[in-house]
Amino acid sequence: MLEVAKKQEEKDAFNAVEAAMSDASYKIRILALQKIDLINKFSKKDAISKIMQMANNDDKTLVQATAIETLGKLTDPALKTIFEKGLESKSYSVIGKSLVAMYYIDKPTAIAKSKELPDEIKKILATPLTRIYIEEKDEKELPFIAKSVLSGMFLTGDDTTKSLYQKAFKQISESNNSEAIQNLVEDMVVKGNQYKSFNFDKVVINLMRTMINDQKTKNTENKVRNTEIIKEGMAKLL
Repeated sequence: MLEVAKKQEEKDAFNAVEAAMSDASYKIRILALQKIDLINKFSKKDAISKIMQMANNDDKTLVQATAIETLGKLTDPALKTIFEKGLESKSYSVIGKSLVAMYYIDKPTAIAKSKELPDEIKKILATPLTRIYIEEKDEKELPFIAKSVLSGMFLTGDDTTKSLYQKAFKQISESNNSEAIQNLVEDMVVKGNQYKSFNFDKVVINLMRTMINDQKTKNTENKVRNTEIIKEGMAKLL
């Protein structure tokens, strides 16, 4: 399947990936959705219509979520009703993918919906929400983002997620937001101690040095307070 997916400029290979979207195994359906290449393709219309059905009706919510993510890449406002339906799902994974897909075609709706979510659901959807808030440069949401930054940078195997949280780290590190800096530093102290046997405390101390430097370079209004917060955290790890 993976080999076939690499040759989708050939019609037979594209058709094979499209056919795999109807496989009895939900894992194969997910893989086909992740791999299908919808750019300038032969029977793209049929494939998109099939993916729309999967987004609405597949009996596995993980398949629905992946179908929504695949449709989201098309940034087509005509798909808005599918994302709206996804936002009402009971599945967090469907809601998360729908939020990001909606953001690229209707930012106000996606942002308004993200602000309405209860805190416990926001925690579960930290990554899709971070994607939206970082792109929006939403300062008010930095304290929320800060709590997931370390896990996102170091405890996920997914490169896209890692680079998203590296961006988030930079935004917080250069910001004036003392609450966000406090939240990030507290998590650094906890995880630095927790994973000391892997020398993670040293990794975290280096990140703290970067933060102090960023505060100095950016000359933020709260520079003195923010630097103090970071140095207090550092002292707990040294």
